Amino acid sequence: MAPQEKRQQPIPLTVEKRALLEQYKSQYEEKNGKTKDWGDFLGAIALLGLTVAGVYALAHSNRQTPQSTNVICSQCNQTFIMALPANAQNVIAVRCPYCQTDLVVQTENA
Repeated sequence: MAPQEKRQQPIPLTVEKRALLEQYKSQYEEKNGKTKDWGDFLGAIALLGLTVAGVYALAHSNRQTPQSTNVICSQCNQTFIMALPANAQNVIAVRCPYCQTDLVVQTENA
C-alpha cells in the first residue's frame, strides 16, 4: 500500500483578507496572461516576496529553448544553463553553482 500524502490544511483568513488575496491573484493573472492555481500563485509570490526582502537575489535569465534557460547570477555575474522540466514553474529558486548565492529566476513573465 502506498503511503498517504499529507492532507492540505485550510489557511484561516478573514473575509477581507481573502478578498484582498483574490484581487492580487486576479491582477497577477491579468498582467501575465495566465491563470494559476492557488498553490502556483502563492509559491510564485512567496519567492518574489523573499527576493524583495533580501533572502534571495533576483537573477536574470534568457530562455534558450523550451527545456533550458541561461541564468546570469546577480552576485558573481557568471552565466550558467538551467534545465527546465516540462512542468517547471515560472518562478524558480536555484543556487548559483559558482558562488552558491540563492537566486530566484523568472523563466517567463511570472
